[in-house]
Amino acid sequence: MTQNPDSFDNSIPVLTDVVVPGRPEYARAPTAAEADPAALEYDASQAAERVRERVTELLSNEARALIEARVEEVLRQHSPQLVQDLTREVATALESRLKVWVGEAVEEELRRQREA
Repeated sequence: MTQNPDSFDNSIPVLTDVVVPGRPEYARAPTAAEADPAALEYDASQAAERVRERVTELLSNEARALIEARVEEVLRQHSPQLVQDLTREVATALESRLKVWVGEAVEEELRRQREA
């Protein structure tokens, strides 16, 4: 390790402890992808295919059950509010229609009584 002031943690290596100029034997060998760009494309397409297969399998098995459970939970949470909103809308629509229906029924009954 290098000599550091007392405030530094000597258990953590610094750059000069890791990189030694003029010592190529300490250099990291290039990976296959770095040495051959075609290998990078092959690895990427192969990885993409594996990810696609895993996602497809997950969605067809475990994730589907999780998604269904979450949807059911959300529906249970929101259904009282949905019912309340629908009830309010139906009541408002019926209120205006009831006024018309009652008016028509009263007029019809009055006409019937006059004719009788």
